[in-house]
Amino acid sequence: MANPLNILIVEDSEDDLFLLLHELRKGGYAPDYVSVCTADTMRSALTERQWDVITSDYNMPGFNALAALKLLQESGLDLPFIVVSGKIGEDQAVAAMKAGAHDYVMKQNLSRLVPAIEREIREADERRRRREAEIALNRQFAQFKTIFDAMNAVVYVADWSSCEVLYMNQYAEAVFGAAWRETDGYRLFRCGQDESGTLCNSDQPPKDAQAQDVVTCENLNGRNGRWYQWTERPIEWTDGRRVRLQIAVDITDIKEMERLKDEMISAVSHEMRTPLTAMLGFTEFLLENDIDQQKMKGILQTIHKETERLNELIGNFLDMQRLKGQVGAGSVEKVSVADLLQQGVKLFTINRGMHRVTVDCPPDLPPVRGDSEKLHQVMINLLSNACKYSPPGSAVVVGASRSEDRIIITVMDEGIGIPAEMREKVFEKFFRVDNSDRRMVGGTGLGLALVKDIVDAHGGRIWIEPRAPKGSTFFISLPIHRGE
Repeated sequence: MANPLNILIVEDSEDDLFLLLHELRKGGYAPDYVSVCTADTMRSALTERQWDVITSDYNMPGFNALAALKLLQESGLDLPFIVVSGKIGEDQAVAAMKAGAHDYVMKQNLSRLVPAIEREIREADERRRRREAEIALNRQFAQFKTIFDAMNAVVYVADWSSCEVLYMNQYAEAVFGAAWRETDGYRLFRCGQDESGTLCNSDQPPKDAQAQDVVTCENLNGRNGRWYQWTERPIEWTDGRRVRLQIAVDITDIKEMERLKDEMISAVSHEMRTPLTAMLGFTEFLLENDIDQQKMKGILQTIHKETERLNELIGNFLDMQRLKGQVGAGSVEKVSVADLLQQGVKLFTINRGMHRVTVDCPPDLPPVRGDSEKLHQVMINLLSNACKYSPPGSAVVVGASRSEDRIIITVMDEGIGIPAEMREKVFEKFFRVDNSDRRMVGGTGLGLALVKDIVDAHGGRIWIEPRAPKGSTFFISLPIHRGE
């Protein structure tokens, strides 16, 4: 059974057309053809139906093979184009092949026509399959690119041997810059270090690594000082070469949280051990010795003091942990500044002989925006510190004033003061100024850290200024409540 063949024949000779069709039928084909001999008729024929192959005489009145080839190329179709001519010189044949013709057959040797058509149809079909595969691959790559660009992680692909970067997602470009093309990965990711390696300094995987071999590790990146947890595996790239795919997630914040957690546990353990040691030692002393009433009372006072210190430490620590889970989630309401100050001072005026605590606050101040319980805790901690580090009988003044759209609350004392270089550090967790006078007073090192966390959560600011001739003034700036 003859094979169907859709063939467009550019020919002006009926005799030559008959011979060409005869050769095709003799070769086992049933040609379904259209014969054209002008540019207009060929242009129409290209759009009217699909063709398997085109043959063209080289010279015709007003038309020729090169013009027909140009029309085919302008149409965007990839069809075998074979010049079939009775008179064509070697130079003309070379020119036709350079212009894009796939082969040429002399009319005196039409036995070459069928093999040439079969070969060119096979090659055209192969080109079509390659194009379809490339389109599918590009479509798949575009899908993966969309996914990778949506990730908050560094994703890149580099050549296995040279480490040349072949692809980076948008997140990686934002971190390391968009000028990555034709750049070695280790220079791009690691401050230009002239040595092979990957983003996170991983060793080269073995040369016989298979596609399923995956390496996972954590490293500190030398360029930006960030910690990354990365996963790397060898894959085959779109052009067939072996490459490394690496996905790196920034874990710097997690590392910092782990460090702070370890420091917190260490500091809490250390701070708890001091009062517990004193309490344990004195209770053992009481159990093992008979002592008079007066001495026992002194020992019990020491135990009570250390118990209070331990209770304060635990309370402040728990408050800080609760605050971390409630930042931005606390109740927001109008808080009267005058009431806030009066309620705070009230607890420190019971024993009037210890300190002279007074309030200096205009009655018409607008309310602040915040959580009244947490702001009350701020006042208690600041007043407690002011009284603790001030000599008995000294003045502690709590005041408030308005500055544009904010309220400034002050707590002034006549205490031992805070050195300038320590005024920022006192708000750090467990920090205490290393001074014998302060150490004698004691403290957990958490009170002011808790105060700062609460003020920050309210969109405020806290700072310290010295007070002449002695003492310190704590300033708190809070936003005014402006309704809904």
